Amino acid sequence: MKVKIILGTAREGRKSEKVARYITAKARELGWEAELIDVRDYLLAYTHRWKTTPETERYRKKILEADALIIVAPEYNGSYPGELKILLDTIYEEYEALPLGIVTVSSVTGGVRLLQELRLASVNYRMLPVGQVLFYNVDDLFKDGELRDGKYKERVEWLLETLEKYARALRPIRDEVRRELGEEIGK
Repeated sequence: MKVKIILGTAREGRKSEKVARYITAKARELGWEAELIDVRDYLLAYTHRWKTTPETERYRKKILEADALIIVAPEYNGSYPGELKILLDTIYEEYEALPLGIVTVSSVTGGVRLLQELRLASVNYRMLPVGQVLFYNVDDLFKDGELRDGKYKERVEWLLETLEKYARALRPIRDEVRRELGEEIGK
């Protein structure tokens, strides 16, 4: 199982990085090929998906090989970060039938508004949002990179189990997408 975890903010001091690294480690413990995709590595200034750059092609290939996707992001101004929006908008067809887990990070709301916005956007991209975990007060939950709260550990485990179930069910469609779009890569 190949899962990509997108760290959806480029801000300095981002608390969501602790969460993204924890989830990546937990997925690897399950024997998955888990890769962290950091929006800092894809700071694009446009979303023109017909203009291919080395960064967009690199991102495109990562998404095509994915069986599942997890987005970890903080809530900014009632939604998700702009750099995440730009990254997501660089491709479209490659997301089809990709099960999505959404992990929000926020001190007050837990990221409920981010969750609503991102679920709606993901359906437009033809992804399937299948689960979420909302992290409140990250500084209180982690010590030395390790999650201390058992309830959150259970929620993350449930999210990973759910993603795997849907990834297995959607594999034939993902394989078809890969075949169709893989031919385009070779042209």
